Amino acid sequence: MKALLLSGGIDSSALAHWTRPDICVTLDYGQQAALGEAAASRAICSELHLEHKLISVDLSSLGSGSMAGRETALGGAAPEFWPYRNQMLVTLAAMLLQPIGLRELMIGTVATDLHADGSVRFIQTLNALMRLQEGCVTVTAPAQNLTSTELLKLSSFPRELIGVTFSCHLHRYACGQCSGCIKHREVVDEAFPQGTS
Repeated sequence: MKALLLSGGIDSSALAHWTRPDICVTLDYGQQAALGEAAASRAICSELHLEHKLISVDLSSLGSGSMAGRETALGGAAPEFWPYRNQMLVTLAAMLLQPIGLRELMIGTVATDLHADGSVRFIQTLNALMRLQEGCVTVTAPAQNLTSTELLKLSSFPRELIGVTFSCHLHRYACGQCSGCIKHREVVDEAFPQGTS
C-alpha cells in the first residue's frame, strides 16, 4: 500500500493528484489550522476519488511556533517551526497504516522547504530508520527536488481545485497574512498567471 501525508496544502494536494496514492492521511495534532487542513484534505480526496483517513492526537502542549499558538522554539528557522514535526507525522501515519500493509509513505517536501526536517539528508535518514523497524516502511518525498510551482505544473493539478487547497498556518480559514498563505498566493500567481487558462 502506498500512502500520502496530506495537509490539504498546494504541495501535498498536487502530490495526491500526481501519484494517486492508495490512501491519504491527514493529521490533527493540535495545530492551529487543523480544522482547515482536515476540511481541505477531505475535499481534495473526494474530488480525486481517493481514500482518506484522519488521525487526531492532541500534541499541542508539545508544540511551539505560530502553528501551536506559541513563541518559536530555540533553533526555529521560521515562525511556524514545530520541533520534530515531520518525524512525528511520519511516525503517527505509519503507526496507523503499517498493520494494514503500508509499504511506502510519501511526504510533500519540496526543494524550497526551510526546515531541516525537509532536507534530503533528513528524508534519507528517516527512511533508513523506518526501514529498520518492523514493517520495513519506505519514506519518500517525490517532489523534494521540485519547487511548488514546478510540482503544480508537472502534476497537471487542476486549476479549479486550487481554491479547495488550504495553506494557512494560523486559522481554520485562510488569514492571508501568514507565511503559508503568502506562499500559496505566490505559487498560484506563478503557476497560473492572470489571463491563462
